[in-house]
Amino acid sequence: MELIRGLYNLRPRHRGCVATIGNFDGVHLGHQAVLGQLSEQADELGLPLVVITFEPYPQEFFSPAGECPSRLTRFREKLQMLRRYGVDRVLSLGFDQALSQMSAEAFIDRLLVNGLNVSYLVVGNDFRFGHRRQGDIVMLQAAGEKHGWRTGK
Repeated sequence: MELIRGLYNLRPRHRGCVATIGNFDGVHLGHQAVLGQLSEQADELGLPLVVITFEPYPQEFFSPAGECPSRLTRFREKLQMLRRYGVDRVLSLGFDQALSQMSAEAFIDRLLVNGLNVSYLVVGNDFRFGHRRQGDIVMLQAAGEKHGWRTGK
């Protein structure tokens, strides 16, 4: 499994994948179902399975000092668990002020379209992204229609 740290480390060879986005703090049954669905799509399309995650988690970034929620697993343990579920690549995005200010449209364009060229994307129904959490599953589905990827739930 390949670990890619940050958008700036994406290379042309990383383009074309099936992907999911989330914290993946522990790989619970819901995560396992998502990874299973993505694995089937990856096999069908002949593409790598990519998990996009954040370090630190957005909740940690926005929490007042000393009030961070505790984690279920450390980063290294998360990587070990994801490897067991057939993940080919993990893209770890540094969640900082710049990423927190990125618009949902820019997130889609820079990461999903130009960075990874996603063919199939799965996120949870409650997934929100972009500055002030302006992006949601409906926006991702519309972007998928425009850019040629399918979106699962």
